[in-house]
Amino acid sequence: MPKTIAVLGSALFFVVAPLVLAGFIPWWTTHWEFRPAFFGFEVTRAIGLMLIIAGVPGVVDSFARFALQGLGTPAPIAPTQKLVVTGLYRYVRNPIYVGVAAVIFGQALLFGDQRLLWYASTSGSWSSKNQRSRRHLARSTRISGPRRSDRAGGAAPIRGQATLPEDMLRRELALAAKPSPLGTV
Repeated sequence: MPKTIAVLGSALFFVVAPLVLAGFIPWWTTHWEFRPAFFGFEVTRAIGLMLIIAGVPGVVDSFARFALQGLGTPAPIAPTQKLVVTGLYRYVRNPIYVGVAAVIFGQALLFGDQRLLWYASTSGSWSSKNQRSRRHLARSTRISGPRRSDRAGGAAPIRGQATLPEDMLRRELALAAKPSPLGTV
């Protein structure tokens, strides 16, 4: 997929998914009106603001990496051509989910709204999506490229290579084979 199409597709998906989930729905629910702080502690508002400040750049950066490095979009209809393993993807499997959840929880704490807290904890069925992404990763990832074990006795991929160690792939395949405790979605 050309970079321009990937950027446009990611921008469109950004408007459709995270902007609606973390922007429109919280606004529609609360009209961004402040209620009394949770438990009467104003510090919860500061924590909420920090969650929003941390979540928004994480989501934007993850979308940019999908388009510019992976040459695709986060949308399942136009997946990336390359595995993205830099930025937050180095530490978290789904930084977009983490960022969107942080923004929604942050708004709940900032505005002191229990409805948003409920929405944040129930919207998205995080575990079932995680299970589907494990299955997709297990099916679509191939172990390839030179490895340190070939030249220096180590088992890790050469820095910059988008490969997975064999034991990690085996673990992903085993997790993908297990049925979800929540049933099929």
